[in-house]
Amino acid sequence: MNKLLFIFCGFSLLFADLEDHLKPVVNKSEISQMRNIDFIYLINLDERPEKLRTVLEVLTPFNIAPHRFPAVNGWKLSLEAVNDLGVHYESWMTTDRMATFYPLGGDKKPQHEPLTILGRTYFGHCLALGSIGCVLSHVSVLQDALDAGYETIWVIEDDIEIFQNPHLLSDLVEELDAAVGKDGWDVLFTDRDTKNTEGRYVPCSSYAWRPNYTPKGIQRFAEKKEVSASILQIGARYGSYSMILRRSGMKKIVDFLNCYSVFLPYDMEYTQPANIRLFCTKEDIVSTQPRAPSDNGNPNYMMQNHEHL
Repeated sequence: MNKLLFIFCGFSLLFADLEDHLKPVVNKSEISQMRNIDFIYLINLDERPEKLRTVLEVLTPFNIAPHRFPAVNGWKLSLEAVNDLGVHYESWMTTDRMATFYPLGGDKKPQHEPLTILGRTYFGHCLALGSIGCVLSHVSVLQDALDAGYETIWVIEDDIEIFQNPHLLSDLVEELDAAVGKDGWDVLFTDRDTKNTEGRYVPCSSYAWRPNYTPKGIQRFAEKKEVSASILQIGARYGSYSMILRRSGMKKIVDFLNCYSVFLPYDMEYTQPANIRLFCTKEDIVSTQPRAPSDNGNPNYMMQNHEHL
């Protein structure tokens, strides 16, 4: 971190309270069921027991039992917490685009405007409370992994789909180590790309705007090159449902969000830290269920629970 960035982050942390809102990981078993991976985290909302059953059913045949982390439910965050987490507008920030805010004392319904009010907490346009909870869930497990001293972890969400034996990932970690060095990568995604509801790949080759940060060398986001027989280096992508992270990657993501606050969906945040090194498998090993229900944009679990009454 250069001196200017250190000064900026030190000042911004007077306002950003991300660490205060992380959720502890408890009742962990330190036994890993996969070679080259220290720990496996599974992020799952308490309100989605059916998704937990499904993901455990698909992993059990491979003798993989991840540690379930009860996800942070963004729909249940207090407005005080929400307003701690976002970007506090200052006069030097860029203001040419719409943003979203959640007024203190309001009804948790988003309001939208260009950044105009000094000190107001803003998020990316239409960022929903569920997506804020998703960011907190991922950062919580990354911080736990850093505190535990893990070097390599696998973080999965509860909507994964298995295409090939997940134990192949252990070999791919070795393959990537051999290709770029053990200290030469930060994140390995376990599929070629994320998919839409029709199962078609959704590529990403750019970055999302932030009012308080503009990445340098933006051509890197379109990067895609082969580094080994099974792995590509990439500059950007969507989807956080299955990520293998090295300690260096965990730290870059956590430090970035501690410094710049929450503003975007998680899969638009993890690409932005300077010098983050992202890779993906050429073939889908563990991917996403294209039609899996999501609670990021709306608390859809409430409707499902109502239907079961």
